[in-house]
Amino acid sequence: MTANGHGGPNAQYPSSADAGSTITQQGFKITTRKLPILKAAPIEQMTLELGITPPEMIFGDNSISIEHIVSGWSISFNTFGALDKVDKTGSSMLQVAHSKEWQSTRQEKHKGITEVVKPFDWSYTTDYKGTLSSGGQTFTPTSLPIPLELLKRPDPILFFDEVMLYEDEMADNGVTMLSCKVRVMPARLLLLCRFFMRLDNVLFRLRDTRLYVDFSTCQVIREYVAKEESYEAIRFKLAESREDALAQMRDPHRLSDLLPVKHAQHAFLRPFSLSPRILAVAQASETPPVPKKARHISPTIPSKTSAYTPQGTRHKTSQPSTTRKLAQELRKRAPEATETYVAYGVSEALVKECAKQADYSIPQAKEKGVEIPKTKDGEDLGVGTGWWYEEMGLTPTFNTWAQITLLHMYLLTVRIRSFPAAHAPTWNQHMINHFSYLAEERMVTVHNIQARMVRNKYLKDLFVQWRGLTAGYDEGLVKGDAVLAAAVWRNVCKADEDVDLRKLGMVVAYMRSVLGALDTMEDSAIATGNVLFGSPGSEAALVKQRSKIMDLEFSPENQAPIAP
Repeated sequence: MTANGHGGPNAQYPSSADAGSTITQQGFKITTRKLPILKAAPIEQMTLELGITPPEMIFGDNSISIEHIVSGWSISFNTFGALDKVDKTGSSMLQVAHSKEWQSTRQEKHKGITEVVKPFDWSYTTDYKGTLSSGGQTFTPTSLPIPLELLKRPDPILFFDEVMLYEDEMADNGVTMLSCKVRVMPARLLLLCRFFMRLDNVLFRLRDTRLYVDFSTCQVIREYVAKEESYEAIRFKLAESREDALAQMRDPHRLSDLLPVKHAQHAFLRPFSLSPRILAVAQASETPPVPKKARHISPTIPSKTSAYTPQGTRHKTSQPSTTRKLAQELRKRAPEATETYVAYGVSEALVKECAKQADYSIPQAKEKGVEIPKTKDGEDLGVGTGWWYEEMGLTPTFNTWAQITLLHMYLLTVRIRSFPAAHAPTWNQHMINHFSYLAEERMVTVHNIQARMVRNKYLKDLFVQWRGLTAGYDEGLVKGDAVLAAAVWRNVCKADEDVDLRKLGMVVAYMRSVLGALDTMEDSAIATGNVLFGSPGSEAALVKQRSKIMDLEFSPENQAPIAP
């Protein structure tokens, strides 16, 4: 683009100072740029390149871009790309009385342009879906929709911006505009590129391109929806609603619910899979060959393996191959980007292992017309096997499953805290996310909870419980087994006064044993995901042993010290 009044005619514009606002989140770089309306020289240049007269207000240097750092894949939404998608043949031109008037005003305004402007769609309607980086993979049609339930979660918004690309008042006969806005959350982002046109007494038109990116899975979904309705039909609908019709006609968000869908399509890609070699390289920097046999967590097997080398640890290997050299270079240049993909896959396996410990089913849920039994507290009562149900005597319900799953996740979290400081938060966040996915899936498939608001409420409650039990278990680890047992009793046993204290002691001993076994393992071994949990029943012999303190005469001197 030529200079926009900044420096001489040969000056580079936008300059580095106009680079815009940028945020990088889990390997994705999001950049927005907002600059003034183009001046005469760049407008003339754009007119020559496009072959059509540009809109009245054109923000030619504005844009929003999303880049996947590791793969190099990117997509941008810019003014030139959008206008280049406007019909230039005139076949889509709105045939109304005002069109000739509009054309005459345009020719007068740009009479200095010597090129003949060909007929074109003077409403500047565009089906622009973004500009992909050259050489990158294109989108593939899919029926997969954008997961609206995830976007409705009350996640904090890390970054938000809105960018105007162009606008025109259509010779005072309405308005046509194209804008983009993006919001970035911790685990995902959503971009909306919206074309809106109101031609007074004639037509309303909306073209929405939404781009959804899941940072953890690198899943990218693009949705394009075209909506259109006559001016009279919309005015009639607004009159029925008793709303301020004139104000609502200027609100694209409000009109979106009133306009019928004329065309819709979904497309999908996963940027990190654009180059299988890149994926292999990233994993090679993290995960050399994994042992075939998984590690069973037990204090009696204190072996150390080294199948993974996170950044910050030393690991001696044989002469590195070309792939490993490339992997190490990639790891050096983009450590955060490569770490999140390895952490995502491994943490998913770890959480699923945690969830197996108290699995259950509800046979009646698969039968039509059969009532699901309830507990005295109104929870769906299921059927479960294993130590937690058969020996501990816990009730197979969703809450029991969640608490035992969270207990095992806590044990892994304690060990993960000793990972390099730059990596531990990523692992912890992925584990919480995967638990949320599993919990919500169980609500739908096992308990038939279809209402999204109800599921979100349960998920919020579980997150609050996670924070509470983490504090309780941490306190127990520091202050002693009695405090830890009390925390288990409150969370897992629901403060049941009839709990078997010996079984409660087995759980406490089991937690200590697992933590001890995890402590003997290298970071590399934990990060392979090959972890299998045992059973608290293995601690029965230890719990039955009589404590030597019980044989001592009661006195303050003989009491075990209490940690502060």
